[in-house]
Amino acid sequence: MSADRYAWMGAALCAQVGGDEWTEQLAGGGALAAKRICGRCPARPACTAHAAQLEQHDGSPVRGVWGGLSQNQRRQQTAA
Repeated sequence: MSADRYAWMGAALCAQVGGDEWTEQLAGGGALAAKRICGRCPARPACTAHAAQLEQHDGSPVRGVWGGLSQNQRRQQTAA
């Protein structure tokens, strides 16, 4: 794997915020805060694509918010 493949992560706003915001099960709407951050993130398209690649690789769902989408939203997007 090439380091260039993950270069987008350096620009990701989530790298500058704690990790709890990205879990969908967090009490108090943590996923909503994550989605707001994702909404202004320059790495969002690459992040969304990365999550899709991970899910396609082994067929297991990737948990949490990636690219501003929850696990269920990504699944719905794939089915459409």
